[in-house]
Amino acid sequence: MPYKRPMTKDGFFKKYEYVYDEHYDCYLCPNDQVLKYSTTNREGYKEYKSDSKVCSNCPYINKCTESQNTTKVVTRHIWEEYMEKVEDIRHTEGSKEIYSLERVFADGKELHGMRYTMYRGLPKVKMELTLKFACMNLKKLAIMKSRKGLLKSFLSNIHKKMKFLVKKETNNQITLIVV
Repeated sequence: MPYKRPMTKDGFFKKYEYVYDEHYDCYLCPNDQVLKYSTTNREGYKEYKSDSKVCSNCPYINKCTESQNTTKVVTRHIWEEYMEKVEDIRHTEGSKEIYSLERVFADGKELHGMRYTMYRGLPKVKMELTLKFACMNLKKLAIMKSRKGLLKSFLSNIHKKMKFLVKKETNNQITLIVV
């Protein structure tokens, strides 16, 4: 199960700052007020809403909600308890190594079109994936250099040292040779 960062606006309370009480099926806000269960929407999320009368006088209202009626709504998926168990498993020692390896393949599928291959046969697919992984490694290296402020010098060095030779073959296979 991949990790997804909280998508809360800057300066606002994150969802994990609201405490879920399983016994009473409610949330507690950072000001110790109760957000009661309201409804379950069509996407499978339970909605927990605060009392607008209490929230209108709350000192944390600017960090909590921007709604017109001063009501905070926190959503919880109907399968959230199972997702929490998966998250706990993800943080165990053996799972961390597996997750780091899986991330490369997940990024390849999502960002680099590796769900399907253009070619058939092991040698052609191997050639295609080798080129894609080389590009992914160059991208990762460029990001690392960019964070250190060394991207321009890195790119100029690559341009000076590498020569690309493209050779077309008869069966529409392109071979790229880096010298």
